[in-house]
Amino acid sequence: MNTAKNVNVVVCRKCKSQQVVANKRGYSFANMFKTLGIMIFIGILAVGLTSLALMYSVSDSASSILQIFAVLGGISFFLALPVSILVGLAGRSEIVNGCMSCGYKWRPSKKKK
Repeated sequence: MNTAKNVNVVVCRKCKSQQVVANKRGYSFANMFKTLGIMIFIGILAVGLTSLALMYSVSDSASSILQIFAVLGGISFFLALPVSILVGLAGRSEIVNGCMSCGYKWRPSKKKK
């Protein structure tokens, strides 16, 4: 005999509404722009600091290390857009619950066995 006490109902964690839908997450523009900003900042910072250090004539051994640091910063700067586009695609097929009443979204928790 199936009673109301045995039925598991999904409710919103914020407003406790029972109007909850499950959708795929989709593309994450927030993750894309965070990654893009961080990689461009690292690239500009590395190239800028290296050029400042080389302007004030650092020793030859430190100069070669700083040039490697500048090359890595340049690579970070130029790969920022393709890498950030790929980061936005990560996890796009995950399921996300969404409340139809308040608009709150959350990831469903995994069932414990």
